[in-house]
Amino acid sequence: MVYTGKPSRGCQMCKTRRIKCDEKRPICTQCKKSGRTCPGYQDEFDLIFRDENIVQERKARKASGATSTSQGSSSKASPRSSSEQSPVSTLTLRSESPHSQTLPANDGSPPYLLPTDLTLFQAYLWQQGNAVPAVFPPSTEAQATAFFFRNFVVLPQQAESMRGFLELLVPKYNEESPSSALHSATHAVALSTLGNYPGRQNLLQEASIAYGQALTKLNVALQDPVESKSDATILAVLLFSLYEAIMATAETVNAWANHVDGAVALVKLRGNEQFKNPYSYSVFRAVRTMMITSCVQRSMSVTEFPGEYGWIGSEHSEENAANRLTLISIDLPNVRTRAHDLLTSEKTPETEVEVLSLMEYAQMVDANLENWAHTLPDDWNFRTTKMVYDMPEDVENANEWPGPQHTYGDVFIANIVNDYRVSRIFCQSVILGCVTWLALEQEDHRIERKCARARFVIQAMTDEIAASVPFHMNYDLQPVAKQLGQDQSAAEALGGYFLVWPLFVAGNTDVVPINQRKWFLGRLNLIGREFGLSNAQILAMARRHVLTCGPIYVYP
Repeated sequence: MVYTGKPSRGCQMCKTRRIKCDEKRPICTQCKKSGRTCPGYQDEFDLIFRDENIVQERKARKASGATSTSQGSSSKASPRSSSEQSPVSTLTLRSESPHSQTLPANDGSPPYLLPTDLTLFQAYLWQQGNAVPAVFPPSTEAQATAFFFRNFVVLPQQAESMRGFLELLVPKYNEESPSSALHSATHAVALSTLGNYPGRQNLLQEASIAYGQALTKLNVALQDPVESKSDATILAVLLFSLYEAIMATAETVNAWANHVDGAVALVKLRGNEQFKNPYSYSVFRAVRTMMITSCVQRSMSVTEFPGEYGWIGSEHSEENAANRLTLISIDLPNVRTRAHDLLTSEKTPETEVEVLSLMEYAQMVDANLENWAHTLPDDWNFRTTKMVYDMPEDVENANEWPGPQHTYGDVFIANIVNDYRVSRIFCQSVILGCVTWLALEQEDHRIERKCARARFVIQAMTDEIAASVPFHMNYDLQPVAKQLGQDQSAAEALGGYFLVWPLFVAGNTDVVPINQRKWFLGRLNLIGREFGLSNAQILAMARRHVLTCGPIYVYP
């Protein structure tokens, strides 16, 4: 397999003219200024793997010119046979070192290769080199996996925003055998990701086959007392949950939850030993994040971790901003469970005491969330880039909600900050429900003030979620994605996926004005249409993330 460097994403006209293309869509500025017809842009999928025949033709021409020289010196040099070559030798990279960033330009490509590109091909293509001769075109599985790594896995993140498991995948994937459960799980996710693109639905069947193979391999690994507790096994289980989220249907909700439960059980089995290894500790944190989402969705309390410090892990734990939010949010499943039980019960002296206690507990969690927001780095603050003044006539199909429009450093930061907003909406909704339940038969100005504050905070959080929506869904507002050369469709798909949770929560919060709720749900429907998801799939995806799938109580 041949990788000829970072491909140019410019339009064909600019490539032909050998000038820099600004990649504006639908027509680039260079073509517009010169009055030329802009032919558009190649699909990212096709850009990554350019025509192998052209590459091989160039190699053949070079080889024919050097035949006599190589024959004359064959007795002096003793190159290894093809069967002895290392995986690296089967790839033609325009770089002497895998860490080199300065490469000669070729076919209009920029004269550099981003470190993310190198990491990708080290992780996947190099270790595949001994399995497939370079002269054959890459398989669909290989193309899908490279596309997945490039656009969803190796995207640089700030250290403070890392909390998931995809950023952990590359080194472990590179270590594991191609026949491992981790590899098969990765291929299943990659094929399902690309299979959701318009015109590539045929890949979904291949994804399903890869998923079945991965499950079989995982069951074998789980029989081994050592392998069952390995980082690779737990990452494979987390990839299964991601696969279920991508292939979401109403019938697969339990399958997603079962995978999360499985990962939780495995990290519990590993005990405190895993905290001695920084990588294993990061895997633990990723499982912890998934566990909280699952428990809230199913109205289940979080079970204790068998260790002195519980789900914190270790007394020496140093958590970044994203994981500090997770630790605060770990109380939310318990708050939701208690609220569901108490606020639907009869009023008695005993239940009044319990509701007061619940309200104080929710206020404490909300205060911790508010304090968290004040500890964030300055570059996490949003920037107001536009103000929309007019209410749209067609609310459900409007691109923007009236008010300020915000941009962020990247979509990962925006996603975490929206998680914070959703958590505060949930806490304030519980507080409002408690106040309403307590005030059914009495008038109290203090209670009215609590109600007013709860409604104010909920509205402020939903307004800020609304202000973040265009940033998530518009590639032109994401300079980091453009700078990294991330595919436009992939960048907008990632932003859309991150929005499913906050849009669903905001659209189902009773105190939010009806028109704004319609707008939120309209954006949710747009995400479904853009990425070929049915209403059932969108609902299933939302239910994997949302803190409350419906009102616990009815506000007066």
